[in-house]
Amino acid sequence: MLCVPPMLYGQTAASPAVRFIRFVGAKSFDTGRLEKIMETQARRFRWGRGHPLDEAVLQKDLERIEKFYKSKGFYDARVLGYRLIPLGGREVILEISVEEGRPVLVESVEVTVDDAAFGPWHDDLLKVIPLKPGRRFTSSDFYDTEKVVRHFLSLWGYPRAIVETQGTMDKEAKVARIEVHVALGPACFFGPVSVEGNQRVETDLIVKELTFRPGERYRAKALLDSQKRLMDLHLFTFVDVQPQLDASFESQVPVSVVVKEAKSQTVRFGAGYGTEDRLRGRVGYEYRNFLGQGRTLELDAKASSLVRFFEGRLTQPHFLYDPLRLSVSGGVSREMQESYTNVQYFLRPQVTWQLNEHWLLNAGPNVEANRLVDVGLTSQAIRPSDQKGEEYYVSSLVFGATYQKVDNILDPRRGVQFFQRLEWGGSAVGSEVGFVKFGLEGRSYLPIDPLGVLAFRAKWGSIAELENTARVPIFKRYFSGGSSSIRGYPYQKLGPLDDDGNPLGGLTLLELSGEWRFPLKNSWEGVLFVDVGNVYESRYELLWDQLRSTVGAGLRYKTPVGPLRLDFGYQLNPPHQDFFNRYQIHLSIGQAF
Repeated sequence: MLCVPPMLYGQTAASPAVRFIRFVGAKSFDTGRLEKIMETQARRFRWGRGHPLDEAVLQKDLERIEKFYKSKGFYDARVLGYRLIPLGGREVILEISVEEGRPVLVESVEVTVDDAAFGPWHDDLLKVIPLKPGRRFTSSDFYDTEKVVRHFLSLWGYPRAIVETQGTMDKEAKVARIEVHVALGPACFFGPVSVEGNQRVETDLIVKELTFRPGERYRAKALLDSQKRLMDLHLFTFVDVQPQLDASFESQVPVSVVVKEAKSQTVRFGAGYGTEDRLRGRVGYEYRNFLGQGRTLELDAKASSLVRFFEGRLTQPHFLYDPLRLSVSGGVSREMQESYTNVQYFLRPQVTWQLNEHWLLNAGPNVEANRLVDVGLTSQAIRPSDQKGEEYYVSSLVFGATYQKVDNILDPRRGVQFFQRLEWGGSAVGSEVGFVKFGLEGRSYLPIDPLGVLAFRAKWGSIAELENTARVPIFKRYFSGGSSSIRGYPYQKLGPLDDDGNPLGGLTLLELSGEWRFPLKNSWEGVLFVDVGNVYESRYELLWDQLRSTVGAGLRYKTPVGPLRLDFGYQLNPPHQDFFNRYQIHLSIGQAF
């Protein structure tokens, strides 16, 4: 029975309001973790709303704290009591005294597989079992052991394995001895597949998306991968891929696929504002399973101060054979950039290959008809390739590779990303412009809980003119500066400029960024960042002494479509030209990278 002496100081007639919660004697766990299991909450700020202290609720909290300690292996832990320390008025500090005691440690973990104490499975199972000799014994690890072992064996084709976990505890010596007994059962294979719930979507399309076939060795991961692939079609609101495991020891495992179809057509509207593209609007239409076999038809239109475009895209899964997907897009765009306005008609067939869950490869032709309807450069800076009214037919082949292993595409907190793109155009494919454009970009996200995330980015690209092309047109060159590149510089204003401060673009780009994203209150997040980079006129040029550096700070507010972002950047070593302020403010949505 919990006994809490009423060490109460300075209690007033009105119920006190807790301003801070403090723990004495709590050494093994962060006090914030202990506060989270309490219903009694502190009022952190004077202007915040505070609830009067409820003695009955507090008593329940103290009991929960003791139960928490016991679940973490501290079976002798006790809450000694609490006291209220007055701060003035009704506000108090709630101080809770805890005696942790010695934790129970795991002394040994013994595994038997089919009654054998040694064998090929033992070392692997000891690695995955959460209970480890010398570590603290917790009830959650004990109860998770059976689930973890069964999952591990199912990955290797033994879904019918029987696992039993036993333990003995010496509370005087503070040690626990664990025994895990495994009966492997037969090595299993995938059996027949049944599909339920589909009406418009063909059954053979669903079966094609599965990453396994009847007769193959059973793999639990194949079930999860199949479920993800089916959801990625956007044809279903619900997908469940489950093995039919009964009590028998048969080697064949039937699989049941249950789906719930989504609406076939969707219309989307969106609007927003950013410091670069100003007011923007977008409307889209999507028809899923267009003409059957999982085809998707998409129509997309966007308008802002930087671009206006209309694009149509038709996607065909299982093109030629299962791993390949064909996407054909075409449309018209009008780019209104800082130094030029270009109208482009384009057609881009592309074949993609999802090599595995992280790697995506793509290749295809790119056909463009371009017309420079305006060029906003000084007469001395305009080159023959950038004359107003010039028209260019560009035909090229594009090859790309993407690797993504992050926890959240919209707001990554952990993982890495890699992007590669190669574009080659020349007379052999009918292009009026000969060039090779090659780009690489890498991103890394390192959590430093509870202090937030460290994020890094490196981007490099270069263009080489080929054949009779003396200078690639301005709409093909690199530009830098702005909210998603080197913050602290205006949009596209980092790199070569004409006498009026208009960007000329360049043939080589380098951008390096690092930032610390740290949590604030509720959905708010703060950021400190450093950006370094530049754009160079020549191909493969890299002058380290000409790299421009900026530092800054920002705020993020998390939304369902990504964080709303406000950044303030300051130039450490600005160029000699005085065309713009040394500081810039950027407002956008989504992380900078």
